[in-house]
Amino acid sequence: MSKMLFFYLGDDEAYFKALQGEFSQKSDLEIEFRRMFGKNEREIQSLLIQVFEARPDCVFVDLSKSVDDCLHLARIIVRTTMEHKLVTVGLVDYLSAPEVLAETIATGVNLVYIKSSETFDVVYGVSRILASEKPDKKGHDFATATLNDEFEAGLPVKIGYFHSDGVHFETDQRLEKASRVRLLLAPALRELIPSQHVFVKSVSQSNIFYQFNYAVDAEFLFVDEFIPPEGMSDGDAEEKSIERLQEIDRRRTELRTWLLDRASNSKEKRAKVLVVDRSHSFYRDQQRSDRFPYTIRCLPFFRSIDAELRRHRPDVIAFALDSNETPEGKNRRKELVGLIEVIKTGPLSSPPFIVVFNCTTPSKELQAELQYDKVMAIENEISVQLLLRMADAFEKKLLQALPKEEAPEILFLGKSNSVSLAQIVFPITIRKISECDVIFATETPLAPGTILRLQTPVGFSLHVLPLKASGKIPEYLGVIHALGEEDKQELRRFVNSVFFRQHDAKVVAETEEFKKLNEAKLNERLSALQSTETETNSAPETSAEGTGNKSLRGSAEGPET
Repeated sequence: MSKMLFFYLGDDEAYFKALQGEFSQKSDLEIEFRRMFGKNEREIQSLLIQVFEARPDCVFVDLSKSVDDCLHLARIIVRTTMEHKLVTVGLVDYLSAPEVLAETIATGVNLVYIKSSETFDVVYGVSRILASEKPDKKGHDFATATLNDEFEAGLPVKIGYFHSDGVHFETDQRLEKASRVRLLLAPALRELIPSQHVFVKSVSQSNIFYQFNYAVDAEFLFVDEFIPPEGMSDGDAEEKSIERLQEIDRRRTELRTWLLDRASNSKEKRAKVLVVDRSHSFYRDQQRSDRFPYTIRCLPFFRSIDAELRRHRPDVIAFALDSNETPEGKNRRKELVGLIEVIKTGPLSSPPFIVVFNCTTPSKELQAELQYDKVMAIENEISVQLLLRMADAFEKKLLQALPKEEAPEILFLGKSNSVSLAQIVFPITIRKISECDVIFATETPLAPGTILRLQTPVGFSLHVLPLKASGKIPEYLGVIHALGEEDKQELRRFVNSVFFRQHDAKVVAETEEFKKLNEAKLNERLSALQSTETETNSAPETSAEGTGNKSLRGSAEGPET
């Protein structure tokens, strides 16, 4: 087995040493550990470059300190196109607010753990994902209980904006147009919108803001349908239906008021800049890329030009040519020509402006060569300041082009807004459970790597791995993570309760069987007694003068003469 490289991005040396020791004792993996951290947002963001260049197999991002900066680091690691497989782990402190745990899960990291003295679950989770091609491999010795209980699971989604009729959100779950799904909103909105159901109006893989694969527009049901109970008169049923429609209008009006009250906090980044640069200029000793009033997305190279253009829909593209035109290069002249060809096919409604860096060809010649007039050549490496000025110009241009009658009741949410967190909810049936993992079945198809969140039997998350098909309903392995010490103790009690449940059920079954056996024996005896009494009662009777009484009478009165 080749040696693996693990990065720990944080300054908790004690926990780092504990992790090293646990992996050394409890894992068969041969690992080289490296710890590094930054003192400020520039240094923390720059750690992404080391992750890209060193190609570690696993990266731990410790969010105990500099939470916002480390959340940003986790997001850009997950979003960045890597040249190797990578397991990402978020670490939060046990004193962290619940919002930090929820936001860390929403960054898209594979696993999240709350730091504690127990670290075996971290070792198990990482090792299980790294060996995901062998899901049946034995991985722990903890008690595993067998059951067949149904629970609700939630797929984390991120909400981009609300409007008076519905919501726009992003998810990794492929939803069907016109389908109906349960969307569990943040507590602040559940009273405002009583029904959890929404109707999917459209699904797209275009104009994606977060790390998810799909953008979904959905309309609220607002109030669940009224189903008349048996025996209700037609008049009463019609009255209830009218009341429901009136309640929907009232709820829609309240939502519009709620949106208008928060209109000043609406945050839409209109101008979009896509930077294609293997040197990661925007992450190298720069302020955080999410602090600008426009969207900046950085890719080291295109994996799929068409898909990336549709996903980001950029107004400006910065393309940094590789300094040497080697065959293994990813950003060569060949890729630039391919980019222009894809743009000309029309995946974008408005062709973007392209700035080509490290290019010695004059702009006019490049325009003629590519037959694309919205291109500019720069001899030097990427200039962050130049791109920011261009983005600022496009932002102003886009603002001027906006129609004045734009509907004001649209509320765009910042990524740190707790209302932006929601879940698609559906049932799963847990077949087996331990304190480290579960085997569950669900009719909802799940891709490997999907993250689920459960609130019962305790609050925890699952990293989904596939299992071999064993029936009509697919089964999956879920690696448990994102639970604290108290929840872990509660989970252990639940697993034990399942064992007691099985034991108690066996005792009850044996007792019932014993009762049935005793009742059968008792019934046999009663039947025998009843049979005896019946035979006795059915024997022929004799009169007082009959033979049967003569001896008695004779002995009392003496012999006859």
